[in-house]
Amino acid sequence: MPRTNAELTTLLEHRPELAAAPSLDVVERLLARPEPAIPVLLGLDADCHVVSQAVQAAGGATTRERLAAALHDPRGRLGEVLATLAAHGLLTLDGPSVRSPHQAGLWAHPFGLGRPLRELAVELTAEMLKTLVSAHGGRPRGRRAELVAEAGRLLADGAAVRARAARLPRQAADLLRTMAAGRPVLESEQVHFGSGVRTHPVRRLVEAGFLVRDGWAYEMPREIGLALRGDDWRPALTGQPGVPVREAVPPADGVGAALRALDLVEALVELATDTPLGELKAGGVGTRELRRAAKALGVTEQEVTFWLDVAHAAALIASDGGERMTGTTLADDWLARSPAARWRVLAAAWHGLPQAATHRVVGCCEGHLDPLPPPYPFECGAGAIRRAVLDTLRTLPEGVGAAASGLMAAVHWRTRAAAESPPAAESFVTAALREGDLLGLTADGALTHLGRTYLTTPGASGGEPEPLAALFPVPALTVTLQNDLTAVVTGLPAPALAAFLGSCADLESRDRASVWRFSERSVRRALDAGADAESLLAGLARHSAKDVPQPLRYLVTDAARKHGTLKVAATPSVVIADDAATLTGLCRAKSLRKLALQQVAPTVALSARPPEETLRLLREAGHAPVALAPDGTIRAEPARRPRLPVDAEPAPDPAATAAAILKGTATGTAEALALAAMTGELVVIVSQRREHYMDDLAIAGDAITGYCHDCDRGHTFDRARVTRAYLP
Repeated sequence: MPRTNAELTTLLEHRPELAAAPSLDVVERLLARPEPAIPVLLGLDADCHVVSQAVQAAGGATTRERLAAALHDPRGRLGEVLATLAAHGLLTLDGPSVRSPHQAGLWAHPFGLGRPLRELAVELTAEMLKTLVSAHGGRPRGRRAELVAEAGRLLADGAAVRARAARLPRQAADLLRTMAAGRPVLESEQVHFGSGVRTHPVRRLVEAGFLVRDGWAYEMPREIGLALRGDDWRPALTGQPGVPVREAVPPADGVGAALRALDLVEALVELATDTPLGELKAGGVGTRELRRAAKALGVTEQEVTFWLDVAHAAALIASDGGERMTGTTLADDWLARSPAARWRVLAAAWHGLPQAATHRVVGCCEGHLDPLPPPYPFECGAGAIRRAVLDTLRTLPEGVGAAASGLMAAVHWRTRAAAESPPAAESFVTAALREGDLLGLTADGALTHLGRTYLTTPGASGGEPEPLAALFPVPALTVTLQNDLTAVVTGLPAPALAAFLGSCADLESRDRASVWRFSERSVRRALDAGADAESLLAGLARHSAKDVPQPLRYLVTDAARKHGTLKVAATPSVVIADDAATLTGLCRAKSLRKLALQQVAPTVALSARPPEETLRLLREAGHAPVALAPDGTIRAEPARRPRLPVDAEPAPDPAATAAAILKGTATGTAEALALAAMTGELVVIVSQRREHYMDDLAIAGDAITGYCHDCDRGHTFDRARVTRAYLP
């Protein structure tokens, strides 16, 4: 149980789901629940599993000295493992004592052993105990306690137990070895005696005193399992298995791939903003739209699937009502950040993905039998395997890499996900290396300098850590304007410079140098957004490394001169020209038939189309109209289609949350609501003298929402109207 702010902060860093607890008492109650603790434990390495089982086998409470005696620890890892388990709230360390918060333990059969005889004896009849004692050469007499003591004495002689096992018939001996190796319980429905009841292997083992019948199951007592494994058997802390490595080479820096990743994600966001990616009826982006995006970005379909998954996980794109994927308002904030901060967002989004973006295949794991289109996430073992791969590579020296097959043993040691999805485990490892290469985290099976810095430098609020920022080139603040109406930026443009050029020019290429091209259309776009010739030329002069070339000045001033000679007002649309001849020509133009212009005055005509469509058709015909506001002033238009509004989730602050929890005091009602919201279990809410049995509870501010079994529908309560809440 954490007692200080530092201990609680560490716990919240590893168990963020506990941050919603209103008080330390609720944290303690949540830590004692096995349901949320089991996935946390399964996410740790095999040595953590060994120590957790050892504590449970010791009855849930032991000491460091006893654990050291019970375990084989040639590398001296026990202290490190205990600290890891304590940091995740799975053990409590108090000086030399070690205690589990879970009374019943998290393992059905620690180390694959059955229950101790003292526990089994409670459910066994005296006759069963006498059979056990007799089978092992003892004298079955006395009361139950004496029988249990005698059986324990006999089973402590491991050599005698193994000698009796050697005399068993072959089938019974084979079954005994299987159960002793990790399957200590045999359910009754698995046993079919048939006609040979007397010679059935299970009956033989019961009569020989190796199994006892507990209700509907046959179980091997722990003492017998230990005796059969040998007197010297002890669970071992092995540490990470060795990784066959390749010859060391100068480590790649990864920055080139990282900069390419920034460019591609930015291009994908702009593509989704300008021409949203249509979604399938079942959800996700289909093959046709993936091909369109891949062609626009100049990458493969597999790679565009990866960038789509990453951008969606970072909330840079999102679904607009389940019909299309488009850019979000968070993308504007992302684009305004430094390159290192933008890259960290992408790396963190990929690091937390539950699926492998480049390995969405049928049957990759249990429960995932159909391929799911991107970018929607789905649970499988790929995420845990990816993190295990990165953690393994982090243990290797710089510049030393490994093949996917060589990483498998270490990945199996680090996460059970590899064993739970065997058909695709190695494919997930390969996908992790492939995707890490795309982001610049890995190269040739090894961590890049950028990747190692990212994994060893924690994120910092208020900006990226200096070690990571220092790896990226300093953004360029100036542009070279050329006579051919192009603008060249050597290196990575600063966000402000890129935004300015994007407002008045079109990006043509981006590599070691970025090239933008000015045209009448691009300049008109800036003018439509509210700029004028003077402000646009001043901006170019401010960002340019030399004077603005004369051809570019002519282009800007000429576009500004033409801009606004036509004006479009509402109700339904009114076209106003600066001279009558221009308007007469518009009314007669065949390309503008859709507008059905009717000249009602020398410089005024009525359009049959809305203002937006009228503006579009006039611009497609080569004119430069502007829109008028209701008060008659020129209305500036946004440079691009508005982004999909998305609220940014506040960055977690474990230290501040820990301080609030330590100060908090929760009533029974607050505790019940918090526990129900975090565990999803049933809670009874009393409001207006009525009891509502609720589950799937969610608490947002003063609103409590969930499914009400009494009303058979979703129900929302105001917290102020809840008089009481309790767990049934």
